[in-house]
Amino acid sequence: MIRTTYSLTVRGYELDSFGHVNNSVYLQYSETALWNFFKVSGLLDVILGMDLFPVILESKQRYMHELRLLDEVEINTELSCTGGIVTYKHTMINKNTGMISCKVTGKLVYVNKERIICDVPDEIKEYLENNENEDRQR
Repeated sequence: MIRTTYSLTVRGYELDSFGHVNNSVYLQYSETALWNFFKVSGLLDVILGMDLFPVILESKQRYMHELRLLDEVEINTELSCTGGIVTYKHTMINKNTGMISCKVTGKLVYVNKERIICDVPDEIKEYLENNENEDRQR
């Protein structure tokens, strides 16, 4: 398992009519943190070089405390690989209040150009297993 951290600021267009972050935006935050991990780890180049693409297989959200305009959000992520699936767990923390806003858990797989699910590339398995004690801040 590897841990990463990604930060962002809530923008006005992400709000619903009640003035807090729309539920679908949490999924965007989740995917943004994942894509950032792939980019900063160098794994994005690896999977694109293999003509593979990560695809979310399932996602589950637990909303706990609302986020509002200009709140600073820290997304702490844990990633691990079991079999042919990468599992991720995000904890979204409102840095202004210190409260957990949302937890997102999910699974992703890799597909090729023909949209066939493939094994998790060895490079990704090795990266997740060999860097498990590192905490990546971005």
